[in-house]
Amino acid sequence: MYELQEFPDKQATTKNGSIIEPIATLKDEHGGISHIVQDDHCYVLYNGSKDRPFNISAWWYKEAIAVLKNLPFPK
Repeated sequence: MYELQEFPDKQATTKNGSIIEPIATLKDEHGGISHIVQDDHCYVLYNGSKDRPFNISAWWYKEAIAVLKNLPFPK
C-alpha cells in the first residue's frame, strides 16, 4: 500500500532524462515510488523506483487520488 511521505523527494529523473520536482511523494513496501508533479497547470503522476526511471502514468490509484484531493487547484 502506498503511503504519503511527510516531505516530497527533492527531484527525480524521468525515463527521457528530464528532472522533475515532486510536490508529493508516495512509497510502498515493495520499493515503488510515485511522484505528483505540477506541469502546465496540471497535476501529473509519475511511477518508478530507485532502480527504475520514472514514467507518466495514466492510472491513478486510490492513495494518489486521496493526496490529489488535498492539493490546491494548480496555478
